[in-house]
Amino acid sequence: MKIILDTNEYIFGLDKKSRIEDSFKLFNVVRLLLAEVEDFRLLIPAIIRKEVQRNIPKDMESDFYRFIYSHERIEHYSVMDIPKKLFKKYHDDRGLKEGDALIAAFAEFAGIDYLISENRHIYKNLEIEEFVTMNAREFLDLIERSLK
Repeated sequence: MKIILDTNEYIFGLDKKSRIEDSFKLFNVVRLLLAEVEDFRLLIPAIIRKEVQRNIPKDMESDFYRFIYSHERIEHYSVMDIPKKLFKKYHDDRGLKEGDALIAAFAEFAGIDYLISENRHIYKNLEIEEFVTMNAREFLDLIERSLK
């Protein structure tokens, strides 16, 4: 299983005071999956890393860096290799803003299974089969069902 966490999941998940409990729980589940599930991967495209760096509170920066470099199955990617036709598919054809189109194009290019975002409405009406977009609660429910 390959996933991408959107910027908001990092910010909400690392902020113990945010009261976004599902995002906080998501981080614990991702840590467990990284430790226990051999084929689990967390992919971090540079566009998301840079967006988190711009928006995360200063007191959470070290937690962010510690997390994203904590495991060999957390994979870091440039978005420079994304084919332009994929970017155009999401930007020109589907009308996503540039940053969102780049993330969607990367998700398809990298063959991810799930894009987890609290802003999933951005991707909701894309009508695509290449990956599934869900929020933290939906992903937690999915993992819980798979363990039964």
